[in-house]
Amino acid sequence: MGLRDDSIIFLLGAGASVDAGLKHAKQMTEDIETKVLNNGELSKYRDLYYFLKSSIIYQKGLSGHFDNDGTNIEDLMNVLSELNLKHQNTLYPFIGSWNVHLSKVSGKDFENAEELEKQIRKQLFNWINVRSYDEAQYFSNFEKFADELGSPIRIFTLNYDLCVERAVNPENIELGFDEKRNWEWSRFEPNENVNTKIYLYKLHGSIDWQRDEKNSHLLTKCDSPQEKSDLIFGTTAKLSSRDPYLFYVHEFRKYSLQEPLRLIVTIGYSFSDEYLNSLIRQAILSNDNAVVLSVSPIAKEKVDIERARIAAKVGVDVGKIVVQNFTAKEFLSNKLSLENLSKIITNESDTPF
Repeated sequence: MGLRDDSIIFLLGAGASVDAGLKHAKQMTEDIETKVLNNGELSKYRDLYYFLKSSIIYQKGLSGHFDNDGTNIEDLMNVLSELNLKHQNTLYPFIGSWNVHLSKVSGKDFENAEELEKQIRKQLFNWINVRSYDEAQYFSNFEKFADELGSPIRIFTLNYDLCVERAVNPENIELGFDEKRNWEWSRFEPNENVNTKIYLYKLHGSIDWQRDEKNSHLLTKCDSPQEKSDLIFGTTAKLSSRDPYLFYVHEFRKYSLQEPLRLIVTIGYSFSDEYLNSLIRQAILSNDNAVVLSVSPIAKEKVDIERARIAAKVGVDVGKIVVQNFTAKEFLSNKLSLENLSKIITNESDTPF
């Protein structure tokens, strides 16, 4: 069977936007650590940072993860988000009893943890709020691929930036907002009466989204990036009852479990999101014909190592993983075609399979 609209989905990670001039997770982590450790603007949270980083590494070790990844900004924000739920977290009454040092470094009523999260969110806004998205034009090749496919494509992204929507024709992309700029789930339903080529699901929010907490938590798309934009971190937030996040995860699960699925194409994704990995695993294990294509700049001599790493992260046989050694710009500009992707599902790719 050849590729068609229900046989392929895309998942974008932070690496997909690097060619557009945005930082990837490792660079963000290094930037934060520099500001904390080198008497920078976050140095007052040094003790808290030391505690959080060592605790994250310790927890990973307990789970058998002894790789060289250490900890990154996603791990840090996941933990801070959980801590700052405070009394809303069911484990809150026990936290002080678990580790006295946490109570010491997090401040009264976790005020240091709350402030550190706010400061990192501020840094995140500065990283993503680029002056120009001219360098992101390579994302427009998604439109060309949809034309070649002859049907709309569905792109799920973990990124908060505006690379995809600024690169493509606004008339050809569905972002999920109605004429009043309010979020509406039904806009992701197939509709033959519109010219949609791309359905974009922003799994963790967007820098230009704002939520009205006083008006039924109404989510609105703004003209420009907002400092208090609606962004989430971590599995708990993703699975909360608040839309669009729960809806987006449901959509990823729905389209990944379709019988015609042949390819899950990840671009710049590090496979560090355990919940998404579990959904990918479920899709691959339930479908003998489905494979994962990971696109990232990996040295040729390390391709097999990368395939094994991804297979272990997802929990599938290494034969279900294909790695192509390209940056996002190289892949979208030169390799995103029916010919190239069809070779993968027919085992004719020159990439080890």
